[in-house]
Amino acid sequence: RDRVAQLEAELLLARSRIEKQGTRPRYTQRERALVLWYLEYFQIPKGQVRKRLGVARSTLYRWLKSVEDDEMTGKTPPNKTPQEVVALVWSIAKANPHWGRIRISTQLALLNVFLAASTVRNILNRPHPSGPTVSVSGSKDNLNDTADHVIPAWRPNHVWSIDRTIVYRWGIWPTHILIGIDHFSRKVVCLSPLEGANAGWSIQALEQAFREHGIPKHVVTDQESIFKGTAFAESMATWNIKHRFGAIGKHGSIAVTERAIKTLKYEWLNRVPILKGFEHLSELCESFSDWYNTWRPHMKLDGARPEDIFSGEERRNLSREAKSVPTDIESRIFHETRVTGYRLTKAA
Repeated sequence: RDRVAQLEAELLLARSRIEKQGTRPRYTQRERALVLWYLEYFQIPKGQVRKRLGVARSTLYRWLKSVEDDEMTGKTPPNKTPQEVVALVWSIAKANPHWGRIRISTQLALLNVFLAASTVRNILNRPHPSGPTVSVSGSKDNLNDTADHVIPAWRPNHVWSIDRTIVYRWGIWPTHILIGIDHFSRKVVCLSPLEGANAGWSIQALEQAFREHGIPKHVVTDQESIFKGTAFAESMATWNIKHRFGAIGKHGSIAVTERAIKTLKYEWLNRVPILKGFEHLSELCESFSDWYNTWRPHMKLDGARPEDIFSGEERRNLSREAKSVPTDIESRIFHETRVTGYRLTKAA
C-alpha cells in the first residue's frame, strides 16, 4: 500500500512538471507540501530528490528554510493595523453605534489616520478583547446621502434651501423649526425653533441667519403657503435674493434640506427622551448645529466637515501609510443625545 502511495505521489508531480514544460516551473503550496511529505514519509534522501521528483536540491532547501522561517504558515503581515488604531476604531464605533463602516473611515481621515472602510468592517467583525462583536453594516449612511436633481452651487452662499418641520414639546405641543442649508458646503446656516407658525417668525429667523452667515444669491423653498405669501416675497426683494420653488409635489425637490431634517430628528432629537420646553429645544438645535458643522464628517463632502468647506479650508491628501494615531485628538460628548464627536485640536 505504501508503495502504491509512493508511486501515486511521483506520478502526480511528474504530470505537474510535464504540464509546466517550456516554462519555469512554479509549484503550488499543495505541491510543495506533497514533496516534503513524500521525502519525510518514505525517508527519501535529499540527494535523490532531483532523480525521483525532478526538483532541484536548491529549490528543496529554499522550501525547508521558508518553513523554518514560518513564511509558509503565515507571519504577521507588514501592513497590519496598529493596535492603537484598532482601539480608536472600537472607541468611535461604541460611541456612535449607528455609524456604518464608511462613516467611521471618513471620521478617521479627519483625524489624519488612513483606514479603508473594508478594514474597519474587518476590525469590528472580529471579537473585541473586552466584549462581544459589534456588527457594522455596509450601509453608506443613506440618511445623509443627498438625492438626485440637486440644484448646483458653485461657492458658499450661492444657493440656500429652506424648509420647516414640526416637533412636539412634552410630546403634545407642536413647534415649528426653520432649517436652512448652504448647498455648496452643506453647512446648517439656520436652525431656529419658531414661537409661532406664521410667516413673521420664519422671516425673522431667516434674516438673522443672513446677518450671521452672509446673503445667498438664491433661496429655494417648497410650496408651503408662508413661502408663497407676500411677506416672504417682500423680504426676499429687500435682501435682493432670487426666490425659487422646488418641483411641485415631487419628493426630493429640496433634498439637501430634507436630508438634514432627517439627520436632526433621527440622529439628534429622537435620542432625547422628551423635549421639555422651548428653551430646551433651542439648546438642542444650537448643539446640533455645532456638531453637524464642526464635528461630524459629511458623506457628500467625502468625509469633510461643512464648516471647513464653507470657510475655504484646504483638505490635504492623506497618505495610505498614515497609520499612527495623532496625539492631538479632541473629543466631545454631547450628553443629552449620547453622541461623541472627534476632531484634531487644531481644527477646533
